[in-house]
Amino acid sequence: MKLKLLMLAVLAVTTSCSAQNKIKGDKDVMSIVGKLESGINTIEVGEGIELELAQSPNNSYILTTDRNLVTVIDFKVTDSVLVIKPNMRITAAKELKVYLKLDNPQHIILKKDAEFESPGLLEVADFSLTAYDSSKFEFKLNSSNTSFNLMGNSGGDCRLNTKKFNLKMADRTDLKGDYNAEEVTFTLADNSEFSPRGKTNTLQLTSSGKSDYNGSRFESKDGYVTLSGRTETEVYASNNLKVYAQDKARVKAYGKGDIKMEALKDDASIEKK
Repeated sequence: MKLKLLMLAVLAVTTSCSAQNKIKGDKDVMSIVGKLESGINTIEVGEGIELELAQSPNNSYILTTDRNLVTVIDFKVTDSVLVIKPNMRITAAKELKVYLKLDNPQHIILKKDAEFESPGLLEVADFSLTAYDSSKFEFKLNSSNTSFNLMGNSGGDCRLNTKKFNLKMADRTDLKGDYNAEEVTFTLADNSEFSPRGKTNTLQLTSSGKSDYNGSRFESKDGYVTLSGRTETEVYASNNLKVYAQDKARVKAYGKGDIKMEALKDDASIEKK
């Protein structure tokens, strides 16, 4: 009997704690302004928050959300990293937006359905974007060294000018946009899909699984591609194209570049367009 009472008490406490950790917005939308310390270079945001980023010498934010959610959204800075997230599970909100001004936004980390956009042009020497969990993004960037790492169902659109661009995509990720770079390295896996426009001097592409690279409008001078699985690849090269393909990979080669087959194994195929 005592054991049953103890179990009921534990269940009641657990249920109470669970209920206390959830909150629903009251639909009474308001905005508050906050200041942030200098030296921040990394932003991590998640839980369905919509982030709009503007580059500015004075770090600050405007939070727009339901009145009863204002104290639920935390802005914490640790070692130059700003983390924006709720301290309770929000079940519904009429608005959940953050307008952020930051001087040196070098690293963006998106989690759990976060949305990121920057209507203006971002300009930083080194930039990285990491996106998980169905997060979305759209922005314009000038940078010397750029890297994207996309996972989950994340995806977006970008206009990029850079010297070096390193891209990794896995799972069901999707990326579009305009990309102009001196050197690019693309690694696609699983069911990822990349549809770039733009130009580069040197393209290094590795594609596996069922990934699609729709690069007929992304002009490279020299291309080096390594393909496996059931990948579908469209690649443009004006000077030289080296191809290593195996399994059931299919390649469509665009441009006037000379094609050199490093290997064409199994049921892999190549078509000159």
